[in-house]
Amino acid sequence: MRPRRRSQARLLAALTWGGSLLVPALTGCRRDEQAAASSTVAIGVGAIPGAPNYAQVVHGVELAVARLNETAGGPRFRVRLPDSSASSAVQVAQQLRNDPAVIAVVGHPESGSTLEAIPIYADAEHDGANGVVAVSPTSSSPRLSGISPWFFRVAPSDADAAGFTARWVLDSLRARRAAIVYRNDSYGRDWAETFAAGFVRGGGQVLSRNPYLTGIVEWDAYAALLAAEQPDVLLFPGDGADALALRRALRVRGVRVPFVGGDGAEGMKADPEAAGAYYVAFFDERHASSAEAAAFIPAYRGRHGRAPDMFAALSYDAAMVIGRTVAAGARTRAALRLALSRIGNGAPSVDGVAGRIAFEEDHDIKGRTVVVTRIPGVAPLDDEMTVPGAAAPPATRGRR
Repeated sequence: MRPRRRSQARLLAALTWGGSLLVPALTGCRRDEQAAASSTVAIGVGAIPGAPNYAQVVHGVELAVARLNETAGGPRFRVRLPDSSASSAVQVAQQLRNDPAVIAVVGHPESGSTLEAIPIYADAEHDGANGVVAVSPTSSSPRLSGISPWFFRVAPSDADAAGFTARWVLDSLRARRAAIVYRNDSYGRDWAETFAAGFVRGGGQVLSRNPYLTGIVEWDAYAALLAAEQPDVLLFPGDGADALALRRALRVRGVRVPFVGGDGAEGMKADPEAAGAYYVAFFDERHASSAEAAAFIPAYRGRHGRAPDMFAALSYDAAMVIGRTVAAGARTRAALRLALSRIGNGAPSVDGVAGRIAFEEDHDIKGRTVVVTRIPGVAPLDDEMTVPGAAAPPATRGRR
């Protein structure tokens, strides 16, 4: 997920919410004390403006802030957006960390951006003196487990999600010969490696693992290779748009193979050409039954005219666990970090859209649900080797 250049003019981010104009406070010293003394605290959006899924992250945080202000008690909350000039994860992190009003950050949605930004949020240069908590909604790289005391996440690690998917492919699709086409970044490589290891352990054979770079790829060449290999299943940890492009190339060559996208491929589900494909998700509104889901899903539909996706739902959850913990008394950045680390380790869990929120000792989410979903409908040349029904049953997983 790549940054897009914006005007270099520095703009103060402003957000109209509930009829009032919300403007971030200026950078200053004694940040924890100033944030604690303020009657309004800000939750920052740690995502690159204009990048894929940025809007969904913002929408999720906005609705969480509205919900917190209705129900949480304590300080009022507001959204702090990064300046529109920010074109990298590091720039976003610097802006949010240096804003004394920001009590914590929701982000980043991508593992690569998160890995770049964590040293900034942790203020590693000054041994954490001005650190700020970052709670990622969807970063899933195993390399993030325990990476920093200032980092938490509400999505399962790829070590869980990809490993579960390997077993699901073996047991439900009864596939034994897999091909993998993966986006050549930390997300795609981690997914491919973990899936392959679990698939082989379960008795399967990985025929090939082929990386790709978005925008620099000849999909027909990949389709030709898959036509020659004739796998039982194709795993695709990549973007939704790239998944659709590969499926078109496969159809041109008449290749019939069950297609299983990783969680990054969720965006393909809105396109009719994706009918019949599977994808892995950390949230599916059809399986969401919590009290927060009952509030969030209709609110999101009413505001945006469509169902929320994984990025919006888990951004809401990340903001909610921040806000509930602040409302319970953690009014400084340092106090919030310690309080979050105790959730699930002596302190009660927090209700979220995708389930209860509690953290492992390494700050990974405990026991989150992974759903393998089949996109409804029938597309040309879809293989008939599918699980009956529109969706695979959800599986609740802890850490392996």
